[in-house]
Amino acid sequence: METEIAPGVYSIPTAADSFMGMYAPNAYLVVAGKAALIDTGYQDSEAAQRNLDYINRMAPSTLAYILVTHPHPDHMGGCHIVKDSTGAQIVVHALGAARAEDFRVTADILVNDGDIIDIDGERLEVIHTPGHTLDSVCFYLRGKEILFTGDNILGFGTPVISSSGDMAQYIQSLQKLLNYRIRLLCPGHGPLVKEPERKIRELIAHRLEREQQLLSLLGQGRKSVAELVAEIYPELDRRLVELAEKQVLAHINKLIQEDKVALSGNRYTVKE
Repeated sequence: METEIAPGVYSIPTAADSFMGMYAPNAYLVVAGKAALIDTGYQDSEAAQRNLDYINRMAPSTLAYILVTHPHPDHMGGCHIVKDSTGAQIVVHALGAARAEDFRVTADILVNDGDIIDIDGERLEVIHTPGHTLDSVCFYLRGKEILFTGDNILGFGTPVISSSGDMAQYIQSLQKLLNYRIRLLCPGHGPLVKEPERKIRELIAHRLEREQQLLSLLGQGRKSVAELVAEIYPELDRRLVELAEKQVLAHINKLIQEDKVALSGNRYTVKE
């Protein structure tokens, strides 16, 4: 059910696949004179039509932009369907243009950190927040102090730092967001976050605690990623093992960059 979360700002939950369950990707609509859609959900004609029906009710003939938080199919899959129907311009961070093309989406506007998308007086600032992916961004609705976070911050749990991401940059991005006055976080999945600073600080603390846990485990001897995952997540659903391995590897890559961990074969150990 679509919801008005602030004057002129609406949440539009999109369809989930069977694994995502109740945590479908979220899309958001910002309406002033013109309008902007933030993320689109999957490339699914039924979900896209639901978005279009809502856009046509709330902002008929005024959708100017489709803002993409990052080029993953659950966030930008429906871009071309919405664009074909509305003529809206697709906005992607400059680093994400090539990956967007991989999903057959061509950006009309490439943006960088600090750029402003003006929606008839409502100013959406682009905040480059690499981590989940290197081309991830948040969009900050300055006048209402609302932050649209994509998968940088979720309404539940912690985001996956994918193979196209970077753990060190992710922590830096979270620290960067603490410099903004934020009243409400609108995540790419899950419920709204009404205590933004607390959530951001919790995510930073969680990542640093996991890092210390890894260093402690590696200090006990050489271990593989699979062994580390088994020790950290002893009762993990098998469907989540691959994601957990990516998380652990992202942390290890950060520690290798910082010259704290060494790799020998497929096993890791703390450097003396």
